[in-house]
Amino acid sequence: MLQKVMCDYTTPISQFKSNPNAAMQEAKGEPVAVAAHNRVQFYAVPADLFEQMVEFCEYAQRGTSELKHGIARFTGSTEKSIEESAASMTKRLADISDSDLGDFKEEK
Repeated sequence: MLQKVMCDYTTPISQFKSNPNAAMQEAKGEPVAVAAHNRVQFYAVPADLFEQMVEFCEYAQRGTSELKHGIARFTGSTEKSIEESAASMTKRLADISDSDLGDFKEEK
């Protein structure tokens, strides 16, 4: 079965466990996909990138924080541009039904 890897670097979990710092240094500040049995189990993300991701999520979801970093960092080597991704998400949100939202539907 195919699995999409959402970053440019991958390492086996055994190698990651033996020296996680070496894997993160080799990736030079980029995320690392950690795999076991040929399946990505988790992504290791440097602290500064994680902080940028949290800032971006807060900004995008609530508009409660100032966006200090550009969002280009999150595009990586994906096929879609930010504009295409935003348009796709906007369409998906516009087409969603109340039953899909569960507890998250907006009160009228």
